[in-house]
Amino acid sequence: MSQKARTPDEKFLIQLYKLAHENGDPFKAIDYRGIAASLRQKESAVKNIMKLLAQANFIKKIDDTMILLTPHGCDFVMDELGPVIN
Repeated sequence: MSQKARTPDEKFLIQLYKLAHENGDPFKAIDYRGIAASLRQKESAVKNIMKLLAQANFIKKIDDTMILLTPHGCDFVMDELGPVIN
């Protein structure tokens, strides 16, 4: 079977989770610019993705550059995308 295609939003959430988890806490604040670079996305595209994810309560903006995954966002990553992360 083929793997499920992921949207840019899903890719962003997975990368945010991975980076935060590597730092010891999935709810740790991360600089979004590192995620944009790792996904090879323009900063303006990532800002639009973040705006929508914040409205859906998947992420929370801390300041101009720092964001964190909310419990709702973490649940989404684990429930919907958990099998493909490992």
